[in-house]
Amino acid sequence: MTKGDKMKNLIVASLVICAAIGNTAIAYADDDEMGTRNWKDWDVTIGIGAEYEQVSPGIDKYESEVQPYVDIEYKDIYFIKSQYGIGAYFLKLDEDKDAMDLEIGFAIGYDFGREEKDAQKELDGLGDVKGSAEAVMFVETEIGPIELEFELAKGLGSKGHNGIHGEFEAGLDGMVTRNIFLSAGAFLTYGNSKYLQSYYGITAEQASNSSTYSATYKPGSGLESYGVGFDAQYMLNKNWSLFGMTEYTRLAGDAKDSPIAKDDSFFSSTLGVSYTF
Repeated sequence: MTKGDKMKNLIVASLVICAAIGNTAIAYADDDEMGTRNWKDWDVTIGIGAEYEQVSPGIDKYESEVQPYVDIEYKDIYFIKSQYGIGAYFLKLDEDKDAMDLEIGFAIGYDFGREEKDAQKELDGLGDVKGSAEAVMFVETEIGPIELEFELAKGLGSKGHNGIHGEFEAGLDGMVTRNIFLSAGAFLTYGNSKYLQSYYGITAEQASNSSTYSATYKPGSGLESYGVGFDAQYMLNKNWSLFGMTEYTRLAGDAKDSPIAKDDSFFSSTLGVSYTF
């Protein structure tokens, strides 16, 4: 697959299925500050950003890609979001109307997998991890400036990782000026044995096909990584915003001990622009 083909697939999948591509949050000072809100029942923010990250966790090779950003909600129930996918809220409470902010939802997202050719030496003989749809369940709540998020995803494609992975994040966020929104938080990620095997394991067949890895490796379920992240948004006017995100991740447990994981601590970053209708 060429870079162009990969980019086309990325944009199509993000718009239709919306992969979880990061945690950059587009915030609003209030409904009157951002967007013209001419579309009844709709909240729409779209954008584009440049992302710099490892080709796969633990692989000491980085790549830059252009990524679309999508955050669309209809009647505060149905949504298409880059973070989760396409789905709906089971429950959505607003602190302005209720005792607390709480969102519980379900979505169909997408995991793009990994291609051996992106790091031919480091992934020699391991083959591709095929992309696949995921069923995603999430919970988000805010208690004052404290934001808590929990996400659990299950691979649905038989050719993808077909495992379960999750993330818990706790952080602080808020408007620091009329135009600037900042957030900072820490996170933990989990993977079951099927998920970790896809990205960190080595089967007997892979070992026989590889000139780099001669022994098998089978990780068990457990903590995959932990780290910290920082997000920022600068509101240029009622419609346009600049956003940025940087994240530091460190592998843990069987993921860190994998022969594939040559670089067990790494950074990723995203810079972009968005438009709120």
